[in-house]
This record gives sequence, C-alpha cells and structure tokens, in this order.
Amino acid sequence: MNKQSNTYIITYATVLVVVVAAVLSFAAIELQPRQEANVKIEKMGAILGAIGKGVSDTAVSDKDRYIEQTFGTYITKTLFVDSLGNATEATTEEVLGALNDLPAVFDTKTAMPVFVATLSDDATEYVVPLTGKGLWGAVWGYIALNDDCNTVAGAVFDHKSETPGLGAEITTAAFQEQFVGKRIFKDGRFESIDLLKGKGSSAGNPYAVDAISGGTLTSNGVKAMLRVCLGDYVPFFEKVQAAAAAAVAAADTAACETTTENTEGGAK
Repeated sequence: MNKQSNTYIITYATVLVVVVAAVLSFAAIELQPRQEANVKIEKMGAILGAIGKGVSDTAVSDKDRYIEQTFGTYITKTLFVDSLGNATEATTEEVLGALNDLPAVFDTKTAMPVFVATLSDDATEYVVPLTGKGLWGAVWGYIALNDDCNTVAGAVFDHKSETPGLGAEITTAAFQEQFVGKRIFKDGRFESIDLLKGKGSSAGNPYAVDAISGGTLTSNGVKAMLRVCLGDYVPFFEKVQAAAAAAVAAADTAACETTTENTEGGAK
C-alpha cells in the first residue's frame, strides 16, 4: 500500500482514533467506581471537618479508612428535609448522593440533606451543605450547628477556581474558625452570618465574621450562599427548636408535679 496516498492516511487516522477512543472508554469505565468512591470520601471528610473530626485534626496513616470509620461512628442519622421543615430519614448513601447536584437540590427544596452527628459527650450537631457562586466558579461548604440549631459548631468551605491568596482563602483554618460560636438567629428570627470588610470589623459581633481581604466578590458569594442555603433550612431549624422547647417545658411540668406530690405527701 502506498503510505503517501490519501486512502492510507485516512485509514491510518481512522484506526488510530478508534483505538484511542476504545482505550479511553475502557479506562473511564474501569476508573469510574474509584472516582466515585474518591468523591464520596471527600464529601464525608468535609462533613467530619465541620464537626471537628476531620483528617487534618488527627494524624492517620490510612485516610480513606479513617474517614469511613469515623463517619460511621459520629454521623448517626441522615435526613431529607423539605421546604416546610418536614424531615424524613434516608440511608446514608441516598443523602450523600444528593450532594452530587446541590444546585438542583436547593432549586426543588424537596429533599435537602441533613447529617445528624452524635459526639462522644452525647451532644448533637446538625450538619447542612451549602452551595453558591464565587468570583470565578462554584463555592460550597458545610455548616455544623449545635443542638439549638442556632450556634455554629464548625464550618468548612471549598471552591472550584477562586484566586490563590485571595478568594481561595475561604479554605483556610483562619477563615473557617471565625464561624465557631456565631449565631444565625437573632431574637427568634433568622439573621444568617454576615461577612464584613476590614480586619477585625466583626469583633464582638455574634452574627458576622471578617471577609477575605482582597477577595470581595468571593466573600459576597459566601455571604449570599449562607443566607440562601441556611434560609432554606429555617423551617427545619425552627421545628427542632420548638421540639426542644416542648421537651424542656414537659420536663419542668413533670418536676413541678413531682414536687407538689412530695409536698402534699409530707403534709399528710
């Protein structure tokens, strides 16, 4: 065959393209389970980070094994929540799967993920995901709230393509640790958490943190993400708060009745 002919060149190129496509397709199929597992581990690790049990907090030799075991230990319940605050228990796999397309989840507001953590001191924390837009692309994160569904216990943020040294600073411990102890309700109404421009500008403010210096647009994206996503969970938070208040009231009533019975019994 004439290797200089058009027929040869076209045939050779066609065979080469088919072979390369077949190899790439085979590799993609073979690697897909591992890729999906890595994505799942990454999300589980971020959720653990929000409750202070992330890999960065502990020296481990096998990261994946640590995350899987620790997640199973502390995340004791997984829920789907709708826009009215109604919660339905679901499997961990189902709720983790919903994290793969959070924009769609928050658009429909019918099955928003909640991860319930039970810590070693029996304290309960509620972890909810967040999604939004920064300067150059998507930003996302997880917020852990104490059992009052008001006080922040921890926060983790990440991004797709924010500027290193500027907007990308949302991934640093220095930025994330500011959120611990902040509150999202003020006088019984949803307030969210503001990001204020200027170092130290949020000092003493329980409803704000310092924004990223030089990262105004990223900070604005995080601020909007917090307000919108946390706002979608407000009906659920309020139901948890109401249930806790009712339990306290019932306990107080029972204690008063016991005291009264004891007093009357002693009088007789």
